[in-house]
Amino acid sequence: MYKFKIKNPTPVVTFLLAIIIFIFTLILKSNILAILRLPLIITSSLVADTKAVFTYKFILNENLRLKREIDSLKKDTAIIGELRLQNERLKRLLSLRESLQFNTVSASVIAKDPNNWLNVVIIDKGRRQGIKPGDAVITELGLAGRAVDVSDDTSKVILINDLNSSVAAIIQRTREEGLVCGTLLGKVIMRYLEKDSGISAGDVVLTSGLTQNYPSGLESVEQEQGGLSKSCVIKPAVNLGGLEEVLVIIRR
Repeated sequence: MYKFKIKNPTPVVTFLLAIIIFIFTLILKSNILAILRLPLIITSSLVADTKAVFTYKFILNENLRLKREIDSLKKDTAIIGELRLQNERLKRLLSLRESLQFNTVSASVIAKDPNNWLNVVIIDKGRRQGIKPGDAVITELGLAGRAVDVSDDTSKVILINDLNSSVAAIIQRTREEGLVCGTLLGKVIMRYLEKDSGISAGDVVLTSGLTQNYPSGLESVEQEQGGLSKSCVIKPAVNLGGLEEVLVIIRR
C-alpha cells in the first residue's frame, strides 16, 4: 500500500490548502454561532425582560411617591389658602370692631341647627363671654341675625331670613321706614311700605336704628310686590349660608 505524501508543497498547493482551511474555519464558525445563537437570544431576552420588570417597578414606585407628594402639596395649599381667607375675614372683622361704638365679642360658627338648617347657626361664645338673648350678630357686611338661646359657652343665632326674625329698616334713598322680616322659605322681605312708595329695584336698605340692638347694614332691593301696602324682596349683603366668623354686640 502506498501513502501519498507531499513533502515540499508548491506555492500553489500551499495557497489552495490555506483557502480550504479558511473556508472550513468559516463554516465551522458559522455553525458554532448558529448553535450558540438561540441561547444568546434567550439569555438576552431574559436580561431585557428582567431589566424591564425592575424598571417598571421603579417607575411605579416613583409615580406613587410623586403622587403622595402632590397630594400632600395640594393639602398644604388648601390649608394655606383657607388660613389666608380666614385671616382676611378676621382683619375685616377687627377693622369693623374698632370702628363700632359698641362692645363686641368675636365668635366662630361651629354648627347649624339640625332642626332649622337654613336659618339658625350655633356660635362658640355664650354667657361666659357676656352674650345675652337678643344680642345682634353682625359681619363686616351688615346684620346677620340675633342670639336667642344662650348657654355658658355657645349661643344659638337666628338669622335675618328666619320666619321669626324682624328688624326695623329704612330705604336709604327715600328714607321710608319698614320692617325687614324672614319668611318660611328663607327669603328676606321688607314690609309695611306705603303703597305709593317710590322704591325701585337696586335701592339700598339700612337697618334704621329704631331697634337699638341692630347696627346699620347694607342690603339691596331685588324686586317689588304689590298690595295694600308695598313690600319688596331684599337680597342680604351678608352671605347667610356661608357664615364663618361673626361679631356679637354685647348689651350692658
